[in-house]
Formats: sequence, C-alpha cells, structure tokens
Amino acid sequence: MRDRLMIIVAICLMLLAIFPACEKHPEEHLEDPFIWEVSTPVNEGMDPHILDSAFLMASGYGFVDGLLIVRNGKIVAEAYYNGFSAGQPHNLMSVSKSMLSAITGLVLNGPYGVDLGDRMLDYFPQYNSASLDPRKQDITIEHLLTMRMGIAGEAEDNYGVYAALYNSDNWLRSTIESPLISDPGEEMHYNTFITHLLSGVITEATGRGTDDFAEEFLFSPMGIDVDSWEKDPQGICFGGNSMYVTPREMAVFGLLYLQHGRLRGRQIIPESWVEQSLLPSTDLTHPNQWGSWENYNYASLWWLGQFSGQDSFMGYGYGGQFVIVFPELDLIVVTTAENNVPPETTNTQEWAIFDLVNQYVLASLLPDTG
Repeated sequence: MRDRLMIIVAICLMLLAIFPACEKHPEEHLEDPFIWEVSTPVNEGMDPHILDSAFLMASGYGFVDGLLIVRNGKIVAEAYYNGFSAGQPHNLMSVSKSMLSAITGLVLNGPYGVDLGDRMLDYFPQYNSASLDPRKQDITIEHLLTMRMGIAGEAEDNYGVYAALYNSDNWLRSTIESPLISDPGEEMHYNTFITHLLSGVITEATGRGTDDFAEEFLFSPMGIDVDSWEKDPQGICFGGNSMYVTPREMAVFGLLYLQHGRLRGRQIIPESWVEQSLLPSTDLTHPNQWGSWENYNYASLWWLGQFSGQDSFMGYGYGGQFVIVFPELDLIVVTTAENNVPPETTNTQEWAIFDLVNQYVLASLLPDTG
C-alpha cells in the first residue's frame, strides 16, 4: 500500500511540473485588487486649507471613524480616527442596500429569468398560505427595491419593528407575514427586512448565496473584498445591512456608479441598470430638508438629493456611513462612523456629517473646476 501511495504521489508531482496551470482553475483566481491613484487637493482643483477644516471638524466630532475624498478618480485626502485605518473593514450598515441594488441589477440582467414585475411570493412558495393578506400576492420585486412592500417602516416605531424581525427565528417568513399598513406599491415605508427579501429572491433565483454570487460578478471584478456579511438563521445574507468593507472599497463602489457601471475598462454593471436604479421612485414634496441635505427622494436602494444646490446620489447608512457621489463635480465623499448608537444620536451624527460636506468639502472646490 505504501509503495502504491508513493507512485501516486510521484505521478501527481510529475503532472504538476508538466501542467502547472492545472493547480488552479482560472475562475478560482481572484482578480487584481483595485489600486487607487493618489493626488493632492491642489492638483484636483480643491483648496487644501478649506479641506483641512473638514478633517479638523471630523476629528473634533469624536464619532467619525474615517473620512475619504476622491476627486477626478483620485484620492486627494483621507484620515482615520478611533483606532481605524485605511485597511480596516467597517460595517456599512445600510450602504449595503446600495450594494444590494447593484447585485439585484446583475441578476435582473442575467440568465435567471428574473423580472422587476415578478411576484415576490413566487420565490417563496413555502411561505405562501391562505392565511396571508391577499394583497401580498401583488408584491413585486420592484416594490422591494423601492421600499413599497407596504409593511411598517422601522423608524416609524423607533425601530421596534426592526428588533422584532431581527429577533425572530425566520426573517423571511416573519417579514412576509408582517401586517400591511398600505397597499403594495402605494407608499414608501423604509424597512431593512424588505430588502432582506431581495437577498432571499437572489438566493432562490441563482441557486447560490447572495455573497457567493456577488463575489463572482461584482466584488471580484471591482477588485474589492467583502470581509464579512451577516446571515440570518437560515443562512441567507442579510439583504441591506451588515456588510464589512474598507472606506477605500466603499469609494471604489462610488466610482463604479459615477462611471456608469464601468471600472478599469470593464462594464461590470449594465449602464442601463445604473441609470434605472438612480431614477426617483418617490415624489416627495420639494423643497424638503434633512439637516443640510435638501430636495431628497428615494430611488432603488439609493438616495437622491442636493448639498449646497449640487445634485448627488448617496448610499446612506445608519450613524453616518456614507458614499456621496456628485456626478457633475466628479467628486466622491466617503465617511464611516460609530453605529452602535440610539436613533436620536444617529440623527445628530448624520446631520453633523452633512454640515461638514456642505461647509468645507464642497466649499473647498475652486471656482474654475465646476
């Protein structure tokens, strides 16, 4: 037996020497990490002294963990606080929803037969019962993407509905069985577990975990690495929350959307989906204001609005996790912040970061740069 084993080992070594490419299949190779070009504020049309004030303010707040500024596709300034660093992953909180929008777009444009008008319950026949409110038969994937499922919003009861769903033993079933407070498609009610249903749809449609699918078709092509992603009791990735990436990787995602789904010469997300996912799905009365962020609306897991009159789209996470993209200015602002705080504190933190963007980041743009 030992001689036989030695012969097998010898043959394997010989084959490896002759066919080194057989050691790994090509699809097993991770693509090259995204490498940022670094520049200076002056070279990219920003006043360094005014921009310095943004970082002084961030440091003084005490709750900001990271601030990163990208202009013209280059990092012009970054700093980290509270023990964080450029290479340390941070919980994105609801910026994960914008990531999920991109993943959903890839599924919708893939060979999986998924359509925006598909009924949500068709993907979960095990939870479809005669006891359900009959209106739930009308809930579509588009309703999930735009927060129009019809169940109560999490901020409407100080996150009580969030806690109840999170602590349930089956997030998908509990969300599907949640009472409707409006007809599907009628009103927006922001609830993270609506987007968790999207993660379930992706898993059912592709036959793969949402993280596994996204790694192959989004994260690896972007050159980023999602270090961890919370899962529900059934092993479904938490759709719309608790992804961990670094601030630089958050900025790569912003750059991908700024460049209409294209990165490093490759169309990763269809341009048509980028455009569609950034169309307003709400018709909120303007002018409106949330701190110094103005004229906001919701899109498809992205927020739209203005800072100092400049149009932007934003991945918005609890506590101050932000990817704010200003298309006309070729500007991306990324922040990470303390997220283990009560709702009244998160509002204070988010508004303070908005003030920082308005008063210093945008003010640092030199007049002849747009």
